[in-house]
Amino acid sequence: MSRGLAIYLSLLLLLPSLSIAAAQPLLHSQNPERLKAAFTSLKAAPNNRSVQHRFLKAFPRTYKKFQAYFGPGGALADGYECDYIFALSTLQSHHVAEVGSLLVQLSKDAESQGNAPSCLQNVTANYGSHFTKSFAVFLHQLSPQDRGQLIDFLAELESAKYPAYQGIIQNLKGLNESELAKEFQQAQADAAHAACASSM
Repeated sequence: MSRGLAIYLSLLLLLPSLSIAAAQPLLHSQNPERLKAAFTSLKAAPNNRSVQHRFLKAFPRTYKKFQAYFGPGGALADGYECDYIFALSTLQSHHVAEVGSLLVQLSKDAESQGNAPSCLQNVTANYGSHFTKSFAVFLHQLSPQDRGQLIDFLAELESAKYPAYQGIIQNLKGLNESELAKEFQQAQADAAHAACASSM
């Protein structure tokens, strides 16, 4: 067997173990106990950047996992689940991109029933109104369907009446994002119409 072929074969054998090793931390970085420990550390040292980063890394990255943590019967649904979600608001000014990306990923699949989703609505609308430019960038990265779902999620229930939702619309107009602003206005009108119809 030639030396080149031997090296090639040994690399082939090595690659699966490398990819498994690379995947391991991702699998272990997100579990409820790890998030709970990271949250406890964050409360003890709220200004410590590495503690903040550990909390963000431990936070669920998909809405399915978010519900497994904070939804009915979830691992961390103990009446204090919103504390974890509101902690993201305290981190957004130091971790604008990371928090924004996380909130958009969660909210694009979210439904507004339940305590935790309602807290997610508030935190996402708050982020959108304070960091509208970054928020708009993340929204543009979504498919039209996912973007529509996220905007509808924010427009449901009471969040569309909040100053934060209005702030998103005003700031989008100021950034010449008139099409996005129209999507938010339309979702708000649709939500108001649906609420009116259901109360009749």
